[in-house]
Amino acid sequence: MAIMELVTSYNVRVSQSNLTAATREVQLRLEFGSTVSIFFAPVRPSVWLSFPAPKVIEIWMTQDQFVDVHRILQTEDPVYCTALDLFGLQVGSVHTELDLSLGEPTGEGYRDASLEALVVRARQAAGSEG
Repeated sequence: MAIMELVTSYNVRVSQSNLTAATREVQLRLEFGSTVSIFFAPVRPSVWLSFPAPKVIEIWMTQDQFVDVHRILQTEDPVYCTALDLFGLQVGSVHTELDLSLGEPTGEGYRDASLEALVVRARQAAGSEG
């Protein structure tokens, strides 16, 4: 799991292979040592988010999302990654800094399904486990 973790470096690949449906891949290194592989394929598989090993995250997105992810990595600074599976709510995101100053969503807070709301809930859940 990565919650709004800073991207420290990345590399990009465009390839064709009979090993995978992915034609593009972005690999991220995050500030606390995780490696994130984002695969881009014509159709996103049903299992699109996985954590196959400690500090290893795999996210599948559709090919049309590659341009957006690559643009964020090239033009924004800092860039963050959030990848979590929290009680069945899954998020795989490359994004700029989130404003978490509103805290837990209420009537006037974040939209309950927003990335900010999920990050706040994930941090609270992680705090209650520790």
